Amino acid sequence: MYRILSATAILGYGFPESSFARAMAFDLDLIAVDAGSMDAGPYYLGARAQYVGLSALRRDLELLVAGSLQQGCPLIVGSAGFSGGDTQLRETVALVRQIVEQKASAEVTLAVIPSGVTPQAIAPVLDALTPLGQMPPLTPEALQQSEIVAQMGTEPIITALDHGAQIILCGRAYDPAVFAADPIRQGYPPGVALHAAKILECGAIACEPGSGSDCLIAELTRDGVATFRPTNPERRATVLSIAAHTLYEKPRPDLFHLPGGVLSIRDSHFKAVEGSAVSVEGSTFHPVPYSVKLEGCRRVGHRVVSIIPLTTGEEAFGDDVRVYGRNGVEEQPVAGPITEVGIVVAVTSADVQTVKDALAFLRSTMLHFGYAGRVSTAGNLAFPFSPSDLFPAQQNGCFTALFVAGSRDPVLQQQLPQIIAGVRAALQEQHPELHAATQILIETGDGCRPLGVVETVRDEPSVARSEHKKLLHQLTDRIDRSRPAFCNIEVGDVYVWSLHHLLHDLKIIGELFPVELSKLRGGEWVASGRVSADYSRACATPEPVIDEGGANLEDRPMAGAGSKRTPLIDLAKVIRSKNAGINEITYDILFKTREAYEVALASGEFGPRGVAAALGIDPERVIGSYRYDPALAIKFTVRRGLLCGSPG
Repeated sequence: MYRILSATAILGYGFPESSFARAMAFDLDLIAVDAGSMDAGPYYLGARAQYVGLSALRRDLELLVAGSLQQGCPLIVGSAGFSGGDTQLRETVALVRQIVEQKASAEVTLAVIPSGVTPQAIAPVLDALTPLGQMPPLTPEALQQSEIVAQMGTEPIITALDHGAQIILCGRAYDPAVFAADPIRQGYPPGVALHAAKILECGAIACEPGSGSDCLIAELTRDGVATFRPTNPERRATVLSIAAHTLYEKPRPDLFHLPGGVLSIRDSHFKAVEGSAVSVEGSTFHPVPYSVKLEGCRRVGHRVVSIIPLTTGEEAFGDDVRVYGRNGVEEQPVAGPITEVGIVVAVTSADVQTVKDALAFLRSTMLHFGYAGRVSTAGNLAFPFSPSDLFPAQQNGCFTALFVAGSRDPVLQQQLPQIIAGVRAALQEQHPELHAATQILIETGDGCRPLGVVETVRDEPSVARSEHKKLLHQLTDRIDRSRPAFCNIEVGDVYVWSLHHLLHDLKIIGELFPVELSKLRGGEWVASGRVSADYSRACATPEPVIDEGGANLEDRPMAGAGSKRTPLIDLAKVIRSKNAGINEITYDILFKTREAYEVALASGEFGPRGVAAALGIDPERVIGSYRYDPALAIKFTVRRGLLCGSPG
């Protein structure tokens, strides 16, 4: 048996120490954690910035490093620094080295695997890159302006393990790679290892109730079975929760592409086992010609933002103003029974790092906070900007950091007071020093008390400032002076995604992801080698070996379908949307009962035309609509109007 611990969905999101202590009672073969995502937009790669606070990073890493040393098992971190860029990776390396120096009593081997790519390395094969979905044209000029990372698969990590690394810090990595690399290296079936890794990458989100800030264990057997166990007794793995999370953030429910292959779950079977555990078997890996994904972004201007309470939100204010309570979350204004809420969370302190760390924790906790009746398990909030965190000018010797976000989820709106109280309590429990050193303001806006967000993006900072002030002046008579406002916030550089492409050139791929080894000896770090990843087992066959066809759901009702109309929220236990890459959004609807699922399938409402009508989009933007029986789920995926994190 091979046992893996995933402590949290993203490094820095935190996890209960009690859950981690229960995990330490097991004999672990691996502790792994994903630290990154593209969901927060291109800013973090372009600006070489961290997404979570340094206090949160240190807190999680201290526990994880100590656990690795106690267990004598590897600790592997993927996409360190969130975007996986080399600068953020080096910041994480420095932090881990400090922690290891404090906690290690014997020699420790550390491997660092950077993933940064220079435009010059890609330029010779620019025309041979394959865009993933619809992307803007990638010109030589755009390439040269781009900050770029490549997404590593399991091979560089396996190379590091082969050279004795106990702690491995990766740049940008395919999310499941850090969980799957060692069991694949040790001969476990790659299909079950990759499926388990797909579940583990998000921590306990795959449980009921789900949380991205809690622990989950997977146990693998050599005959191809993975069993999932939460370590928090308040959570349980169920057949539906594990099957449902298999669909998470992917454009289709049955096939998942990764470097060098495709994971198929077409023949997977889920089964409840003892206690609160669930097993899965039947997942298979199919090699395809090797490629890696390139992610890149470039600067396009300067942004100035104001957040202003409004006296009315019934009218349109133009493209540069979104109004929470009307059209803050989506471009289409609210109508009928739909309502919308906007939330501003502002943190003030005399120390700038304190406000950054406290706000980052509050943001990540509110985004994934579990609450009574929750149906949107992919994330509670929609953020209008990348970066999400804004920093008004210093006043009276104090620093302020804030974020604004919104939701149209009716259950979240009902539970918002409890969510706010729970988020405040989490900060006090996990980071009492931040709680004691900050003042926290949480302001909401809705249809009755609208909240305006004014955004100006121009090439030159001076032009952006000038035009923003003119726009604010035009809104003077609509501002509600009884509520707090945050005006003329200099957000700074704005970035857009420029690369979301596959690189196929094996020679270039072989030169990426060098494994840099060092050892802690007598309190000093000593470089011990630099080796290239071994791709000798990578597939180079000319064609994929799996049929990727798939039928859409029908747009017309099935014979015998009833005519009664029922609100979807009454039939579904989960309704969630999630980025499936930077240019697609995928929607998952998980039904409460098989009867409700069959009614939905028979209705004809979930074919491409029905999906387009429900979302108010052109049918050509619908990529596909699918059924997935093990989770009683319907999934449909559409093209985004704007790339994730773009201005506008």
